Amino acid sequence: MMRMALVSLATLGLFACGGTAKIGGGKEGAAQAFFAASGASSAAAVRGAQPLDIASATTWKCPEGGEASLNGFTVDVNTGGTGATVKQGFTINYKNCGAAKSEAGVAVYNGSFTVAQSVVTTNGSASVDQSFKGRVEVQGAFNDFIEADVTQQVSVSGLTGSGSVMMKLVGTIKTSTESHTYNENVSVTAGGKIAVAATKM
Repeated sequence: MMRMALVSLATLGLFACGGTAKIGGGKEGAAQAFFAASGASSAAAVRGAQPLDIASATTWKCPEGGEASLNGFTVDVNTGGTGATVKQGFTINYKNCGAAKSEAGVAVYNGSFTVAQSVVTTNGSASVDQSFKGRVEVQGAFNDFIEADVTQQVSVSGLTGSGSVMMKLVGTIKTSTESHTYNENVSVTAGGKIAVAATKM
């Protein structure tokens, strides 16, 4: 009986420690993991594309459970001609946010990014130019992090849709194993899986 109890406690300890996977896929893999985090910014970008619909705080429901809260907003709206530009500053706080799946399981994000976002609407379409700075722990099936000081240019539909998305990144993204510098267009997949690094023997 005592032995069974000890085995049960050991099993619980393994689950409490969380996953051990690392973000893989090199430069593209780090970009995909970052893109999964940037999806939360769509909660601000969508309403920024409609300047009359701006609130002080909002919440993004993460695709695999949990949420990210967006707060501390500063807003500047400029309208004219056939378009408008909305500049917003805010903080994204990830709270057990199941941002994406992977072969190892769900990637759960905790932490925060400070975001400076510019949403430009022209003739019914909207694009986003936004900078991210901060660090998010990648947990759940993972034991990793994303540390970003990077600017992202992407369409609002890319943040909210599915399938292949082209975005431009300028700056750096770090994980626990690698650091990548970007000044290029990167192809990612909305709703795509995060790559898992091969286990070193």
